[in-house]
Amino acid sequence: MMLTSSFRGVAGIVLAAAMLAGCATAYGPRGLTGGYTDAKLADDLYRVTFSGNGKTSRDMVWHYWIYRCAELTQQQGYSHFIILKPSDPVPKPVAPPMTNTSWQSDPLDGNDPLARLTPTATHAAPIYIYTPGTPIITYSGNAVVKMLRKPAEYPGQAVLSAEVVLRLIGPYVKSAGQSPAPPEQDVIKSALVFTPLPAAQQRRNGQVTIDDLKNLLPTP
Repeated sequence: MMLTSSFRGVAGIVLAAAMLAGCATAYGPRGLTGGYTDAKLADDLYRVTFSGNGKTSRDMVWHYWIYRCAELTQQQGYSHFIILKPSDPVPKPVAPPMTNTSWQSDPLDGNDPLARLTPTATHAAPIYIYTPGTPIITYSGNAVVKMLRKPAEYPGQAVLSAEVVLRLIGPYVKSAGQSPAPPEQDVIKSALVFTPLPAAQQRRNGQVTIDDLKNLLPTP
């Protein structure tokens, strides 16, 4: 029995899909095994999603996802970004303080409150897909990303440096997960640039707390 060209084409696609199903999701735009998607909401606002398949770990999805957030930020001409929860309003820039009060986490500082940060949040929540015989667990990370150039204009916000994220996670992404992945907490601590609120607003609104920063980390 001879295969027609159209049937051979379909068979080839099915075979390729079956072979890809045995591999972890590669970093890149979404395809048969997953990947990232970018939805533009405004010039400086995007929803970034990274979806993995059943062979892609939670940690790999998180690293690929936040790497894409940083990569897209630089591609759009910005240097920093803020990860927004679904319920968060989009922050607006304000006049920066007269003095440079921006603060960056120092992992060598024993009094650094971020040294006690623990991952408890939900940006890589599992999705359960049922197939006959066995459930397959896949992970997907997504959030709205606010891009910016001047962190000091966003006091009270957990602003991340795109350059630091790309530098720390780049070897892991470019090696397709063969190089060691930096711990999520270290990525956030190293990339964080924080400008405190003015004293009056701190009393009225409260400081950004460790709990506020936990939303940047995936569920253990």
